[in-house]
Amino acid sequence: MIVRCAHDNDVVIHLNNKQGMTKNLKLNDGTLFSLTYPSSKKYFLRVGEEIIKRSDSFKTIEEEYMKQCNSLKDSDNHGRIDIVKHKIIENKVVDR
Repeated sequence: MIVRCAHDNDVVIHLNNKQGMTKNLKLNDGTLFSLTYPSSKKYFLRVGEEIIKRSDSFKTIEEEYMKQCNSLKDSDNHGRIDIVKHKIIENKVVDR
């Protein structure tokens, strides 16, 4: 996992460093499910139990992540991650 929504919705950017591996995960509501990592692409975006986007570009995944967070009214209006303005605590982006 690279980053997740600030308000604990299950919108998560993953680094695909375990291609083809199946992993058991717990959603924020406590539900368990099996996630199978895609066999290609460097990053993927998971919303709940479903992988909705795969890409080799972090920018592409991050833009879709922001759309999903905005649709859930779960955005802190950080926009894209900026290492000067933001830091990541417990996989959540916060202002410095």
